[in-house]
Amino acid sequence: MPLLSVHEDYPFVSYYLYNKTVFLVFNNNLNIVEKIQDAICCEVNSMIDKYSRVKAILFNMHIKKYSKDNAVISKFMRSYINKLERKYNTHIGYIWVREQEKSDKQHYHIAIFINAKVCKCAWNIINIAKDSCQNIQKIGTIHYVKNGLYTMFRKNHVSIQTVILRLSYYAKRYSKTLREPKTKRFQIRHHK
Repeated sequence: MPLLSVHEDYPFVSYYLYNKTVFLVFNNNLNIVEKIQDAICCEVNSMIDKYSRVKAILFNMHIKKYSKDNAVISKFMRSYINKLERKYNTHIGYIWVREQEKSDKQHYHIAIFINAKVCKCAWNIINIAKDSCQNIQKIGTIHYVKNGLYTMFRKNHVSIQTVILRLSYYAKRYSKTLREPKTKRFQIRHHK
């Protein structure tokens, strides 16, 4: 969907149209990857359609060594999401984006979406990620991000807008170019 225009008062914020709804997104110099922003909106909307309250939990994964493909994150996410779904007995949504700027290896920004009625403590979500990444698979480290926990309510546009705005950082074009041409920049959960 298209970027509509830059916000009249905030030059780093733009209006973004997705599925007939206008959202505010961070957008430095109209430099956003629209496919990623669409994926973010899709994932958020899919989860809020499923559940009336959804928690969004954000964290980063720094891997130990560079890889040309995303096999490391794919394997991690399969195992991690299976653990979460078994523990909470609910559908888990997610988005991850691959970034590499000046470092010799990539890192990943990850957002998990879970039914807020079954997840009372977001720290459990982070601790399961840490255990899976650092102790079981030994592929890297998990870092909780500042302001990385949100609750969205189906009938509250402001709560949804807040998450869309926060996650629009994931869609920035900057730091997404250092990768093999066929290597994905992002992945969302595929919904049935």
